[in-house]
Amino acid sequence: MWKRFLTKFGIGGAKVDLMLHRPHVHLGETLEGEFWLEGGSVAQHVRALDVLLELEMQAEGKGYRQTAAVIPVASSFTIQPGERKKLPFAYKLPLHLPISRPTVRYTFVTRLDIANGADAYDEDAIEILPPPALEQTFAAFAALGFREKPASGRITRYGQEFSFFPTGEFHGIVQEVEFLALVETEGVRLHMEVDVCHRAGGEREMKRELFLPLESLRDLETAVRLIRDALEETVQAAGAIDSLEPHHWPLSSSPFYGHSGSHVPPVSRPHHGGSGWAGAIGGFAAGMLTGMIAEELLDDVIDDVADDIADGIDADDWFDGGDGFDGGDWL
Repeated sequence: MWKRFLTKFGIGGAKVDLMLHRPHVHLGETLEGEFWLEGGSVAQHVRALDVLLELEMQAEGKGYRQTAAVIPVASSFTIQPGERKKLPFAYKLPLHLPISRPTVRYTFVTRLDIANGADAYDEDAIEILPPPALEQTFAAFAALGFREKPASGRITRYGQEFSFFPTGEFHGIVQEVEFLALVETEGVRLHMEVDVCHRAGGEREMKRELFLPLESLRDLETAVRLIRDALEETVQAAGAIDSLEPHHWPLSSSPFYGHSGSHVPPVSRPHHGGSGWAGAIGGFAAGMLTGMIAEELLDDVIDDVADDIADGIDADDWFDGGDGFDGGDWL
């Protein structure tokens, strides 16, 4: 009787430990492991064993934590005093979650729901890596001398935005490259914003779409060449270098578009939230995350940010409120 009373407060109760085979996983891959359960001082009825995938995002030094997925494992069983159980664990990562970055972190929270007793918990940090095709895209930018900025990977309303600065051949010509990434069956589509150092001073923001086929991503040199060519064309179109004459693309095929007042002709641009870019990496606007409607997850974060606005935190530093990928400049 005394032992059963103590288990109500978590003393002498059952324990659970999730042992992952590896602490990282690529989007779209399956992460595996085992649950180790150990009975306490008395027999206990377990109503449910599940795992929560917790997503933590940082903005202005404050953390926003939301449940991205609830993974049911087992339900309605009894664990005897001192009994040891091992249960398998496998979870396939959805393709459109944000990937881990300094401002985006993940934790698996294992929850043992015990009837008439204190629940048992276990936490395990997990790193979510980009799909191989996007990983190779990052490698191609690195080979060109681009480095990720500390704030790269922040969450916007339309997906996860990656930002790079040049240290190699584009240093002094390009200030920054930002992009959203859509991993498709045949390759990776980048929706890029390139800040070009203008010859008249200041910088000019140029937007363009670039598709990198899978066959080119399998060969790093080919991927580097495609990105280099795209950046050189963007620099020329911005009129940033006197010695290079811009190409004259017809209105229907020009890949570039700038801010209002730009001499670069406008072109058709993909709609955020449509069938294409809604599927971007980290694209919260796309359909379902496992166990939760994506828009509801985003709405919760927006509500938190709105509260912070009242406390004096600038939301533009969190949800790209300027001229980036916030929909302000898209058709």
